[in-house]
Amino acid sequence: INEIWFGFFFYSAKYEAEMELLKCFRCDLGFWDACYTTETKCSRGERCYTGRGKAADVLDVKTLGCAKAEECGVETTVAVLPNNTIFVMTKHCCDTPFCNSARQHLFTLLHVALALLLTLYVTGAFI
Repeated sequence: INEIWFGFFFYSAKYEAEMELLKCFRCDLGFWDACYTTETKCSRGERCYTGRGKAADVLDVKTLGCAKAEECGVETTVAVLPNNTIFVMTKHCCDTPFCNSARQHLFTLLHVALALLLTLYVTGAFI
């Protein structure tokens, strides 16, 4: 019976630990808002992030993934690509599942536009 309780406790602890890990979108490197994304599971204590920066002061670059809390909001210099192009990036973090999606901002804009149109219609300004 002790083995059964131990097995149950071990399984419960493992299940809870997996449930606590945050799921985020991951993109190693994107340009402007074009980014090939996959799903990833963060390590314990990490948050989702969207990294935005500029390469050569003209090219907008973007990365998505998981980051440690101390990396959030900090401007860093990153070298990528075969020629070691250097760009400055800041990681903007969030702590809910898949919160680093670009779609989230699209839905927010859609809701604001819809609310504005509804307000104009109700007040009679939009006929």
